Amino acid sequence: MSSAVRLLVRADDAGSCHASNAGCLDACLNGIARSVEVMMPCAWIAHAAEIFNERPQIDIGIHLTLSSEWDRIKWRPLTAARSLVDPSGNFLPLLSSRSGDERGALQDVDWRLDEVAAEFRAQIELGVHTFRSASHVSAHMVRHFADFDPRLGEIIRDLCEEFGLKDDAFGHGLPRIQGYPPTPRLTENRVAAFCENLLELNAGTYIFIDHPAIQSDELAMLGHQGYEDVDRDRWTCLETLKSPLVRETVERLGIDLISYRDL
Repeated sequence: MSSAVRLLVRADDAGSCHASNAGCLDACLNGIARSVEVMMPCAWIAHAAEIFNERPQIDIGIHLTLSSEWDRIKWRPLTAARSLVDPSGNFLPLLSSRSGDERGALQDVDWRLDEVAAEFRAQIELGVHTFRSASHVSAHMVRHFADFDPRLGEIIRDLCEEFGLKDDAFGHGLPRIQGYPPTPRLTENRVAAFCENLLELNAGTYIFIDHPAIQSDELAMLGHQGYEDVDRDRWTCLETLKSPLVRETVERLGIDLISYRDL
């Protein structure tokens, strides 16, 4: 008999750097993550394909990307999408403007819907070609994606139907649980908070999304204003997902860990 509580733990941003690839893999093999989202325009996709295609039990999602928010590493469209990029040819840092954030936003330029559609198609085509276990589509910076333009949802739904993928670009249907407060970024505090939240779950299916990564000099160089401690944040995320106490709590509560394929 299946559990009354099912939890889909999703590891985001594979492909963005080596530290993220290694962290997402570790979170699946030695932690509670069951699905990994890959960003197709990024530099570390070939490495992600190498490590995840060897392990078909790990569910893969195509993490549609229209922004490049970090300061010291950038990615650009797979297509000649001139309306979606800055003067250097990179995706803009933001989808929508934020109060107190002076970085460029796609919302504030004359972007073209046909170029977005072509870029989404290119990312999905490359994703299903590259990853044997691709089952679904998600969205990078999903909270901003959902508010950006409702027409994106129509484009994504049509592409998912065409390619036989589940559409979860806007988090359809599953309540998203909070794992832990954003600060302080200490593993023991996050583990305790995450276990407390698991104890409060009622019968149903939930999703938890985070960004595990291993510690590295590479990751320490990344980030942006307001997120300078990205290496500590993403490493403590990984350590939380691998925590023996978290895994013990999941088992004791009889929580069924699932992937998108199980939906």
